[in-house]
Amino acid sequence: ILMHRHGLAASLLVLFASSALAGQIEDATFHSAALNAPLAVNIYRPDGAPPDNGWPVLYLLHGHDGDENSWRDLGNIEKTLDTLIAAGAIRPLVVVMPGVKNSWYVDSAAVGGPGDYETALTGDLRHQIEKTLPVRKDREGRAIAGLSMGGFGALHLAYGHEDLYGAVASLSGAIWQNVPASDLDKTPAELKLIQDSAFFHQVDRTTFTSGIVLPSTGDHFSGAFGTPFDARLFNEKNVFTLVAQHVAESEDLPATYLTVGDDDGFFLWRGAIALHETLQADKRKSELRVTDGDHVWSVWKVSIIDALKFIDGEWDKAADVASD
Repeated sequence: ILMHRHGLAASLLVLFASSALAGQIEDATFHSAALNAPLAVNIYRPDGAPPDNGWPVLYLLHGHDGDENSWRDLGNIEKTLDTLIAAGAIRPLVVVMPGVKNSWYVDSAAVGGPGDYETALTGDLRHQIEKTLPVRKDREGRAIAGLSMGGFGALHLAYGHEDLYGAVASLSGAIWQNVPASDLDKTPAELKLIQDSAFFHQVDRTTFTSGIVLPSTGDHFSGAFGTPFDARLFNEKNVFTLVAQHVAESEDLPATYLTVGDDDGFFLWRGAIALHETLQADKRKSELRVTDGDHVWSVWKVSIIDALKFIDGEWDKAADVASD
């Protein structure tokens, strides 16, 4: 693994009337067997010596058209982490930010998509981080979070690999319910036409009810769910399917934190509320925050703070070490 320091000297940072050494961001690239290609990451490493069992580790995912630099360059994540750690609001942790193109964090090589990024992140990247950094290897010492496409990705990976992650946070996540059986054979264009009508139902002149939150079809999926968009494949990989499977089999799910802006231009509060309702119905741990704002970095730079605090509250529980 090749690492290069990115501009954070080990200088004193004065915060809250006390001084602490700032954390350090390194960029790294390694070969992923699942992708048969290089995988680029940015890694935040806190100052000081790790605890005896290693630092907890958070995998922090970017959104559509983002990359491994998004949280560093647009999300102000270095300063946020340094400030929260110095204030004692969260414990020191390693944060891993991979660059995955517009892969939607699913395995898609078999359908001609961007590649097998789910396997790359849950296997190749995790093993590389645990081999090269002093981090914890137990479920409750590992969490995952992301924004927009990365919010979907964090939930998909956390619910699909519940043995790996103790907590998950989705910031303005691209969350949609499954496409109903009656609409599975509709084209992407036809699904787009009925998207709003499927959500809003007018019972009579004064009564409206909410229905299904259909996925927003378009080229933003970049072939991750087939080309053209395959509703059956989407349903198979969707977070609501994964939740239903865990409920049916009485399996654990990671503690979930959902946050979204009330003015989100993609109406993603619909899916966040639907998922929260689904988790609450089966008494799964889920927190929902609807904040002021649109689908923008000014919202995520703030909402990541409470997400980090939520994740910190999930560390140090029953320690189950992944078998591989």
